[in-house]
Amino acid sequence: MKKIIFAALMCIITVLAGGITLEESIELARRNNKELLMAREEVLKAEQTYYDVRGYLLPQVMLQGGYTLKKTWLPDGLMPPRVDFSSELDAPTENEEYLAGALDAVVNSMIPSSPRNEGSLAMQVQLQQVLFLGGKLINGIRAVDRYRSIQRLMEQLVEQNVVLGTTELFYQCLLAQKLQQVQSDGLATANRHLQRVEAFYREGQVSEFDLLRARLEVAKLKPQVFQAENTYKLALTAFRRQIGAADENIIPDAEFVLPPAMIITLEDAIREGIDNRIELELADINTQIMQIRWNAEKGNYLPNVALQADYSIYTAADEFGIERKDFGSRYTIGIGIQIPLFTGFSNTSKRKYAKHGYLKARLQQQDSEELIAMQIKQNYQSWQHALENYEVQSENIRLAERSLQLAQVRFDNQMGIQLEVFDAQIMLSALKLQYYQSIFEVISAERNLQKSIGIRL
Repeated sequence: MKKIIFAALMCIITVLAGGITLEESIELARRNNKELLMAREEVLKAEQTYYDVRGYLLPQVMLQGGYTLKKTWLPDGLMPPRVDFSSELDAPTENEEYLAGALDAVVNSMIPSSPRNEGSLAMQVQLQQVLFLGGKLINGIRAVDRYRSIQRLMEQLVEQNVVLGTTELFYQCLLAQKLQQVQSDGLATANRHLQRVEAFYREGQVSEFDLLRARLEVAKLKPQVFQAENTYKLALTAFRRQIGAADENIIPDAEFVLPPAMIITLEDAIREGIDNRIELELADINTQIMQIRWNAEKGNYLPNVALQADYSIYTAADEFGIERKDFGSRYTIGIGIQIPLFTGFSNTSKRKYAKHGYLKARLQQQDSEELIAMQIKQNYQSWQHALENYEVQSENIRLAERSLQLAQVRFDNQMGIQLEVFDAQIMLSALKLQYYQSIFEVISAERNLQKSIGIRL
């Protein structure tokens, strides 16, 4: 926790100061890069998918029910008159009146009343527990667990790409800044040379051709300066988007120098890459998922067994009010079983299909190993070539600086002309562009090699 707070404070201080280091840039990218944030959300989704499938191992309990009130008005034309058998008796005895009253009650009870109130309540608790599904549920849980592992590895892979992209954009900004400075210095040198040539031309010491050449050199360098400035601005925009910071004061700040050389042989690089590459681990997990799917299809021949139970309570009352005596109850419990006897060879086809998918995944895994070994070899050769090119450009810079010194000495001793000094300065500026470009190529090639052999960036 302290490290996180310290890193956040350092990032805030850096933003306020304007300059930002590579480590601070990577930290901001890890917290703000949209692609990495989306990858983390996929990990969280995979986590919930795993818990969702695993939940079917536990009993599934559901409660359902309803409470209903109903009031009915019958048409007056359908309502029969109430009967009274006692009024039809002539000199009835006590027993006859008793029987007539009982008959009146029975008949009148069958005549509906209007309006009529009815109330009902029903509640049911259902339970379902899977006992055996031929291994399909367990294999499904294993599959989503592998899927969860895939998403975690994908997050690491995206993070590696984000770190690599941030590093390249960081050094691209430094390179563009250096190139802009070199172009600006070259233009300033050309302007100074033009001023001297114009002065010599007014004194008649140089020809008009020399004057036109000096003016053309200035005219040629101006678009290059404008292009260098625009390239630097575009590099800064891309860099700020990469780290998720829109503040225009954020500028990469570091020495644009060659990092310490990595010492590793090609054989060691290939061996480390085969052992550490996330892509190979992903291919291996994909093979495991295909094998799990194959095993699950084999389970289609086995029975499915589940436990089912429910308990219900219900009421029926001729009034809105429901009393204790109106309740009834019911419960059931049973075990269901399902065994496939003949599916038209569908299960056989599914099992064979899953088997071929598993065999294909194994071939893809082997092919991935070969491709990664070839990629490591290419990145290693690119890195070696970049180092050799850097050595050549360093020697060219040394020769160009020596040439400029000699031209300046010749001019100071009146043995050479100003044009020789100017040409030497232009040559040195051009070689500086190539020199800084070679530094960037070494940094980029080394980072790509480290990523290809599975080194955590």
